[in-house]
Amino acid sequence: MTKQQANAAKPGSVDIETALAPKQRDKRFDGYLKTAGFGLAVVSFVLPFVMYYDILDARPKPEASGIQVRDPLNRANQKVVRETRGKIASTSPNSSEELDPMTTATTSELTADRFAKMEDASKQPFPGKPQFLVREVVGGLVMIEDETGYWFVEKGSPLPDGSTLVAIQRGAAPGSWNIKTSDGTVIDRTF
Repeated sequence: MTKQQANAAKPGSVDIETALAPKQRDKRFDGYLKTAGFGLAVVSFVLPFVMYYDILDARPKPEASGIQVRDPLNRANQKVVRETRGKIASTSPNSSEELDPMTTATTSELTADRFAKMEDASKQPFPGKPQFLVREVVGGLVMIEDETGYWFVEKGSPLPDGSTLVAIQRGAAPGSWNIKTSDGTVIDRTF
C-alpha cells in the first residue's frame, strides 16, 4: 500500500499538499465589476445627449397672451437709403465730367494749412522734468515730496524725474544730507 492510498484510506487524515495549495478564487465578482464599469461608461457617454434633448422638450411654450414683444434688433423692415454696391451713381442731372464725385479726406487747399499747424505744434516746448524735494533721511530710506505726495525711496529706486537714486550722502554742514541721481544731479535736503 502506498502513502497516498494509506492517506485516502484514513478518514481523519488530510493530505499536506492539498492543505497547502491555494484556494481557487471565484472570478464571478470580477465579471460583475467589469459589467458595472462598462455600463457606467455607456451611461456617462449617453447622458449629455439625453439631457440636451430633454431640455429642448422641457422648454415652456409661450402662452398666447396677445402681447407682442418687439425685437429691437429686428431689421426686417429697415429701409436702405442708398445702395451702391461699388458703383458710383450720379444723382444730380447737371453733374460735370470734370468733377470727381468720390469723397476724399483732404483737399489741396487745406494741405498748406495742415503743414502750418504741424510746424506751430513742433515749436511747442517740451514739459520740464518733474521737481521733487528731499525731506528726510532715515537709515537707508529717503523721504521725497513731489506734487502727488510723499514717497520713500532707497538706493536704486526710480525717482519722479525718471532717474534712479544712486547714493545717499552726508552734506558739508552737520545734520545735512543730499542724494545723487543717475543723471548726475545732487539734491540737498530741504527743511
